[in-house]
Amino acid sequence: MGEHHEEIRAAGADVVAIFQYRADPTYHFCRKRGVPFDCFGDPDREAYHAVGLERGSVREYIGPQLAKGFLRAARHGALAGNPQGGDVAQRPGTFVVSPEGTVLYAHYNRDSADHPPIDEILATVQAGARQS
Repeated sequence: MGEHHEEIRAAGADVVAIFQYRADPTYHFCRKRGVPFDCFGDPDREAYHAVGLERGSVREYIGPQLAKGFLRAARHGALAGNPQGGDVAQRPGTFVVSPEGTVLYAHYNRDSADHPPIDEILATVQAGARQS
C-alpha cells in the first residue's frame, strides 16, 4: 500500500494500517520502514474481530505458498517484521470504507501474503468518490 499511497490519495482516499501490536512497537515498525500513512496498534484485536478477521490454520502460515508470497514481497523491499506479542495465525485483510462508514470493499487474506490487487482497491475508491 505504501508504494501506491499517492495514487490512493489522488483517487480521493487515504490509508490507515491497524496492527495487532501495542502502539509503540507499531509506531516504530512503520517509521523504520518509511510507511507513509498512519499506523495504529490494536493489541486486543477488536478491529479484527469487528470485521470478521479470524485466525488461520497452521497450513496458512507455514508452507510453500506463504514462502512464495514473502519472497515476492522481499523483492519489492517489504520485509516481514518481528511479531511482538501478536498472533502469527491472525489473518490480515484490506478494507475500503466510505466517510459514512460503509464498507465498500473487503478482502479477507487467505494467508499473510495474500494481498488484493491494487487495481481493485483503486477502482473501488474511484467509484466511491464518484458516488459522493
